[in-house]
Amino acid sequence: MTEKRNNEELYREAKVSELEILKQSLEEYKASVKEYSDQLLYQKADFANYRRRVEKEKREFFEDGKNSLIMELIDVFETVKLAKDMIEKAKDSESIHKGLHHIEKKLEDILKQHKVIQIATVGEKSDPHFHDIVGVVEKENVEEGIILEEVKAGYKIGNKVLKPAMVRTAKQHKKKDEG
Repeated sequence: MTEKRNNEELYREAKVSELEILKQSLEEYKASVKEYSDQLLYQKADFANYRRRVEKEKREFFEDGKNSLIMELIDVFETVKLAKDMIEKAKDSESIHKGLHHIEKKLEDILKQHKVIQIATVGEKSDPHFHDIVGVVEKENVEEGIILEEVKAGYKIGNKVLKPAMVRTAKQHKKKDEG
């Protein structure tokens, strides 16, 4: 009977030992889960801070760009006021012409500074990405879709269209059938 009792005690000790190992593993898993949970919360807070910082930087960048544009517009405004005074004091149309030319040059310089390019039109094949067709003219000896006239200029920066050009294009003149 002692042998049976020894076996039972050994079995119990083995089970207790197994239970202790399981408890220890469970505690390790709990600690691991807590560590991952804490890391996740930290990452979540870090990402929220990052998002707020990026939004703030984006707003500041936009404001800086807007302020820069306004400064350039103020410069043009002052030029227009100066030209207006010149026109009011002008005794001939040449002074008026010079004043308007000065304003045009100032605006042209600003556009060049920002790499704004006028979209090519007359003689080019119309492209819906760059041209708005506002009229069609029947014409012989001109390929259909070729731009004949620019109604309003269009502008782009690189390949990004800021304002499409308004154009009139050619349409093949249809000859009446003889017969």
